[in-house]
Amino acid sequence: MRCVDIKDLNQPLTISSDQPIDQSIYEPLSKDSLKTKDTVYTHKWKTATIWSACLPGAGQIYNEIGYRRVADKKNRAWWKAPIIYGALGTTGYFFYQNTITARALKAEWLFREANPGQLLYEEYYTWDNEDLLSGITVPKLSKDGQQLYNFKGEPLYKTVPGFDLAAKRRDLLAFGFLAIWGLQVVEALVDGHFVHFDISQDLSFSWTPTMLNYSTMGVALKLDFD
Repeated sequence: MRCVDIKDLNQPLTISSDQPIDQSIYEPLSKDSLKTKDTVYTHKWKTATIWSACLPGAGQIYNEIGYRRVADKKNRAWWKAPIIYGALGTTGYFFYQNTITARALKAEWLFREANPGQLLYEEYYTWDNEDLLSGITVPKLSKDGQQLYNFKGEPLYKTVPGFDLAAKRRDLLAFGFLAIWGLQVVEALVDGHFVHFDISQDLSFSWTPTMLNYSTMGVALKLDFD
């Protein structure tokens, strides 16, 4: 233990002129110097994947939280959630409509086969059994019931789908719904890796000559993350 003489404490504090004072300590703090990086937070891409698999868009919101908690990250993921719900909602709506149409046409066809000369649904009274499968073509009318024409003066027609077309659309829309669901899961997984991925300007890429097996010339690829 070192003993300090009380007399030394009464001596005035002097600063040698040979040792300049660092003036930087008097400079005001800038906004950049106040920025702190959250080194405790760990973003888990597996969590983003599981959330998106259970609830579409949840993984994207989780990634958004990660981007906001990690400093110097300008990426945003929240805007993907409305797009996902819009795509799923659109395919889901048309899937439901085509399912109802295909089910009604099938029920009408089966009822006629079992009860010749009778109808199950009145809206199909002008349809024969073949029309129930292939559909019909009807004039395209305006809101007030008038026939519509093209610029050449020719009447316009539209096709009302039968069971075959409605069932085909239903199957394609079901596949599209599942594909969109799966793609947003993959997107959440990939984007979850980028939350902690270093994309700063300190990354560098270079190549240099090297020796392979001490006898063969080659090229070495070098990545610097400093």
